[in-house]
Amino acid sequence: MCQSLKGDYAVSLIAVHDKSETYKGVAIIPFKRFHNRQTRVLFGWIRMFFKAIQVNARIYHLHDPELIPCGLLLRLLGKQVIWDIHENIAEDIFDKPWIKHQKRAYGIFHFFERLACKYFYIILAEKSYEKRYKLLTKRCTTVQNFCDLDFFKLYELPHFQNLKAVFYIGIVLENRGILQIIEALNLLRMRGEIYDFHCVGELYTDLEKKIKALPYYEEIERQLHFHGRLSLEAGYQYAKHCSMGLCIIWPMKNSIESYPTKLFEYMAIGLPVITSNFPLYRSVIEQNNSGECIDPFSAIALTDAIERIHRDVEKSEQMVISGKSAVKKYYNWESEKLVLARVYEEIIVTDK
Repeated sequence: MCQSLKGDYAVSLIAVHDKSETYKGVAIIPFKRFHNRQTRVLFGWIRMFFKAIQVNARIYHLHDPELIPCGLLLRLLGKQVIWDIHENIAEDIFDKPWIKHQKRAYGIFHFFERLACKYFYIILAEKSYEKRYKLLTKRCTTVQNFCDLDFFKLYELPHFQNLKAVFYIGIVLENRGILQIIEALNLLRMRGEIYDFHCVGELYTDLEKKIKALPYYEEIERQLHFHGRLSLEAGYQYAKHCSMGLCIIWPMKNSIESYPTKLFEYMAIGLPVITSNFPLYRSVIEQNNSGECIDPFSAIALTDAIERIHRDVEKSEQMVISGKSAVKKYYNWESEKLVLARVYEEIIVTDK
């Protein structure tokens, strides 16, 4: 978004970063990361407000729901505010195990959500969110988070890599099928096949304990490569050494109705995809012949899918070609950035 807007606007990005710098024409303003979620939610918006007013922008574009109070203060100062919604936050509250008193949290969020819809312009990352938010506001546009093809060209694989290694990037939670992936590695080991798992993302402590408690953990420990939280650039370097991308998400309200961005990223760089068998995901993967959809709770189904992709090189090569083609035709950022530009133009016109 920043790169798409910088041609028409002076763009500043306030984000977790180690220093102030201008990167590809965007001024990056460092923001200290809160390691405690509760502290971040309660106090992060205050620090963000003081960072934001120093920029003195005309439009502020927020990506985190805990920044709604910050946005409301900016509105009191006469600023225009966009709230960008890229997950079904209301439903997602009940699927996040670290949120205590979920009903109370939902009530608090709903209060601020209604204020945001009244005073902010709303951008949605998924069409499925429209049924909720278009009832709350008319100032609402969907801008889908598809692939920036120019970025992913740097990681594009020329053909199917018949390597015994699988790749995942994103938040590392149990409901992302991490335990099923590890169990599949063990099943493959028992079949005489040794696969490595490259996982990019923050591994939370409770999941790490569950992984180490697995009865076969010592047998497969050397196959597990948890690289931690990395930039997208650094994370996708590991994809170059893998043969397929995994997106084994459990059926939750948010996941069933929302595209995982990583599906399109895997397809863009030429990785066959193994993902959950939800109708929305199948409409992308099966219709475009770019991978396989399986029961996300079945480690056996995942094991079999990995073996099929590895063994049928000709079919897997076609998955690579079809996946790249589908992203170039349908799932790329080029058309979406025009929608984003129109949103900003509308806000500028109405603000005069």
